[in-house]
Amino acid sequence: MRWMRTRLNQEEGFTLIELMVVVLIIAVLVAIAVPSFLGFRNRAQDRAAQADIRNVLVAEKAYWTDFGDYAAGAATIDNGGVDQSAEAWLKTYEPSIEIKVTDTAADVVATDPVFVAYGGTNDVICIVSASDSGNSYAIVEDASATGGTYYGAFAGVATCYADAATAGANGYVTNGFPPVP
Repeated sequence: MRWMRTRLNQEEGFTLIELMVVVLIIAVLVAIAVPSFLGFRNRAQDRAAQADIRNVLVAEKAYWTDFGDYAAGAATIDNGGVDQSAEAWLKTYEPSIEIKVTDTAADVVATDPVFVAYGGTNDVICIVSASDSGNSYAIVEDASATGGTYYGAFAGVATCYADAATAGANGYVTNGFPPVP
């Protein structure tokens, strides 16, 4: 019992060096974790942008199946006796996505959430989405006999092309989104 009283009366604690070592270990762990977290966040933002343009592509393909051209190329769309713009018609398929439509691929501005450009013929569209990470993604869909679906990824602003052959010659690929250069 005497040894317990003696032990309790002694003042002991952590030294400054021990506390500094613990703080250093925590700092190293934070330095490892924060970049990983930011990488996960950027990849999630990129996937959200890619999903948005794929969903708009599905809506455009549905319109093309029914009417033989893309909604982005139509001045007005007869939706059950009500004339609508292409943007309004696409919003009926994808109400949660903000969509802008333009006449030519040269008018695409990647600052809009999803931008659909009419390629100049009834069978070609280009869909662009800017990610919050700073990257942008594009799909050129060419429904002509020699066309196809081409995917592009860009650091910064996406470049949209008016046909599949030009897109393919400028870095677009056919098997999903490439890595951002």
